Amino acid sequence: MLMKDLSKINNYKVFFFSILICIVFFCIERLIGIDKFYHPDSLHYLKNYESHASVFIDKFYTGFYFFARILNYDYLNFIIFNFIIFGLTNLMVFNLVLKNNLFFLNRFQIFILITILFFDPYRLHLAGHVLKETILIFFIISFLYFKNILSKVSFLLLSIFVKKNIIFYYMIFYCDDLIKKFFRLKKKFILTTIILIISLLFLFFYEFDLFGKKNLSIFNFFSNTNLNLMGSLESWHYRDMTGRVYDKIPNFQNTSFPLALFYKIITWPALIFSGLFLFFTKSLLFKVLGLMMIYFNFGIYYITKKSYLNIGLLILLVLIALYSTTFTSYFRYSYVAIYCSIVFFFKNFSQCQKN
Repeated sequence: MLMKDLSKINNYKVFFFSILICIVFFCIERLIGIDKFYHPDSLHYLKNYESHASVFIDKFYTGFYFFARILNYDYLNFIIFNFIIFGLTNLMVFNLVLKNNLFFLNRFQIFILITILFFDPYRLHLAGHVLKETILIFFIISFLYFKNILSKVSFLLLSIFVKKNIIFYYMIFYCDDLIKKFFRLKKKFILTTIILIISLLFLFFYEFDLFGKKNLSIFNFFSNTNLNLMGSLESWHYRDMTGRVYDKIPNFQNTSFPLALFYKIITWPALIFSGLFLFFTKSLLFKVLGLMMIYFNFGIYYITKKSYLNIGLLILLVLIALYSTTFTSYFRYSYVAIYCSIVFFFKNFSQCQKN
């Protein structure tokens, strides 16, 4: 009976129901007092930055301003755009994950999976605000969904166009396999591979002067600084990211550097993945996010008897912790990787079940 009911679900129903859920959640947020400019970034993106949006080559990594220009810097246009993107993302997730898992799961497991993939309150919250996370999730899921190499490259470039640092998020798809392949290498290739990795790291951090600009490096391009690695880490650690009043999770800025970094990269990934940060805040909404993370873990383990945490996601959570100074910003930056990791996990899970 369940299979018969679910078989009636088609792409049109998934898309339009997703938009309907967005509208309902949007109205609920306004009713409970969450303002449309709850996130300061929202107001920022609605300002007319012609110097960012009009020059495609020079401002390649400011792509969200380009979208703002296309949408005429209009709030309502942005929200409609986000809802459509949310619906299209759900459409891909439905075809990528849910369809392939229907025949391996019972009724309750399917219910849990649907709530995780489609009724996640934080993703609905992001869709109702002028923020780049909704379109970033769309591009990353599109990269995962389409098998054609040209399509994958296109969505990769589009995601970099919106946020250049997003390239590191793709580690969640490849890091584990690369590590497994490394340990399967024959002994004669291991030394060569290690030398190659060290050479790539050297090139990543190597500084050079070009066209009158000093201290240029690949690392500085992504970090937006002219400092070396340790200088950048210290600068990130002590800068002010204006966190929320209810954000009481320790950021260790009162601890000496670099010891503070070790505390942060150990505690923050553990807190966000487990959801236990809910005990460090009095905000009901932030506690809901903590409960959501706990629900993710228990729900996914109940369905698969496995965890969706992979090495790529863990490394990324550590890197984002190095960059962030408030846990609220850390949660938002990390959420994109967490949701995409869950989709990737269930995509692989359905393939394993078939085999």
